[in-house]
Amino acid sequence: MPQQKFPRDFLLAELKRVAAELGKIPTIEEFRHRARVAPETLISRFRGWSAALESAGFDPKKARLTYQDVDMIEEIRRVAEQLGRTPATTEFDQLSEFSASRISQRLGGSWSAACRAAGLRPFVNTRPPSVKGGWNKGQRKFSLDTDELRYVYEVEGLSAAAIARRHGVGANSVRRRLKECGIEMRRLHYTMPRVTTIEEIVYAELERRGVTFVKQQVVDGLWVVDALVPGAKLVIECDGEYWHSLPEMEKRDKRKDAYLRSRGYRVFRFPEAAIHADVHACVQRIVDALVDRFKQE
Repeated sequence: MPQQKFPRDFLLAELKRVAAELGKIPTIEEFRHRARVAPETLISRFRGWSAALESAGFDPKKARLTYQDVDMIEEIRRVAEQLGRTPATTEFDQLSEFSASRISQRLGGSWSAACRAAGLRPFVNTRPPSVKGGWNKGQRKFSLDTDELRYVYEVEGLSAAAIARRHGVGANSVRRRLKECGIEMRRLHYTMPRVTTIEEIVYAELERRGVTFVKQQVVDGLWVVDALVPGAKLVIECDGEYWHSLPEMEKRDKRKDAYLRSRGYRVFRFPEAAIHADVHACVQRIVDALVDRFKQE
């Protein structure tokens, strides 16, 4: 939402309200769960969480800020919930702004101790016992359509391991399927999917309008969305003409949208032609939805 829709006095009043409700100065995560605006809005508006606290009349030195124990524990739990299991340190570093090594030092000296402090079993890197014919013999056969496989691998930028987790098969099955489909495997994979031109256009307009959003966000470890407005649970998808006109892609988009809606997200899809024709009108729909949500609350 454009920042002028949230007056400075309203943001400070919201911070004070949450503090009064908790009976103490809120942490960033506590504010996120109880406030009507995202903490990132205050951080952006006041140029830092400490500055926001000071503007509200609080002493930041008395607050438990970003790297305090309770926030670290909550972050471990959030990532674990997203993955559906205890994360490895490398997975945690990819999905969080916190550092696993820093948390380990703070919470007991090891990652296992930190996970136990969060109420989780320590991460164990195991795989099914070896059997004749390969460790994943007997698992569900992976036969994803070539176009859809090319899309998730080359456009979404998911690794073979990430695709395997999504479909419940072994990573080697995905690699074999990539080879069968004639899709060249990359040596390196990046944690963020590749950004397309139309996505860049929408991102630029969202930023110009002051909307707080996250690019290429993973939802529940299953779907990557082009943009997410976290506090309002609004998903923005930018659909390229070629990929999203394919029958398999249309079915996939419907499955994706149905899942996101079941999780409480509101999904906005903008075709490539609409983005090029009038990106301002596309983003205005997002702004209007945010304003309506703010008025309802």
